[in-house]
Amino acid sequence: MYWTLSPASLTMKDMPPIPLGVDLGGTKLLILAETPAGERTWKFPTGPAFTPADLEAHLATVRAELAPAEVSLGIAVPGLVGDDGVVGPCDVLPLLNGWKPTAAAVLNDGQAALTAYAAGAAPGATLAIVGSGTAIAAAIQIAGHRVPATELGYVPYGPQATLDDAASGVALLARLGVTAPELTERLSRHDPAATAAVRAAGEAFGAALATLINLFRPERIGLYGGTLSYRGYLTAALSAVDRRALPALRSACRVELAPQPELIAARGALLAGQSA
Repeated sequence: MYWTLSPASLTMKDMPPIPLGVDLGGTKLLILAETPAGERTWKFPTGPAFTPADLEAHLATVRAELAPAEVSLGIAVPGLVGDDGVVGPCDVLPLLNGWKPTAAAVLNDGQAALTAYAAGAAPGATLAIVGSGTAIAAAIQIAGHRVPATELGYVPYGPQATLDDAASGVALLARLGVTAPELTERLSRHDPAATAAVRAAGEAFGAALATLINLFRPERIGLYGGTLSYRGYLTAALSAVDRRALPALRSACRVELAPQPELIAARGALLAGQSA
């Protein structure tokens, strides 16, 4: 807890910074704040043309609403981040390539999600977290040691495709030529083509989970990401995990939705910003 006295009794000099966690995704930006009055969130659209300047403008809006309080800041990005804090390959937000945020902790979005997911785990736990949204994100902790950020979405799937091609939300929408609301509506009508496409994407996502189980033997895998909300996707993924993972390893691994999955990457970024 940040407050040992009532907020009204504190001066600005006494107030600790309000922690902000930023989850930069391929279609939306989510900002999470832990304020004395409770959590607050803001959402803004992104897309391939999104720039660091756009992020600065949205952060200025949030800071203005929280003023005069100071903030600490952590940023999760959908790409690799070098040891020097420079954002590397970032396919879904290409104008972030080469960006180095100042006055903020920056980390890969999967790593951010794992930071939050592992917060209550035993120190020596082996865990993974996997997201399916604009692309496939993943992060792994083995016997308490964090594996450097990886790109599970680039793992080959089929003769020419990758897991991003086969399982991600953007690829699914492109394959059907629909928007997210249109896909949801078609699934509610049990449209055969939409149902089959979602099932195939879920199967590919399940293959990714089975790969992690077979390679790293995690005790738990947490799941997050908007693609999981499409009817039939998660069911198909879990069915594929059961078929494709070695039974002894599968039985020792709990696959579950991460707590508050829509906030988990932002929450991990927030924690990273606090400890920076």
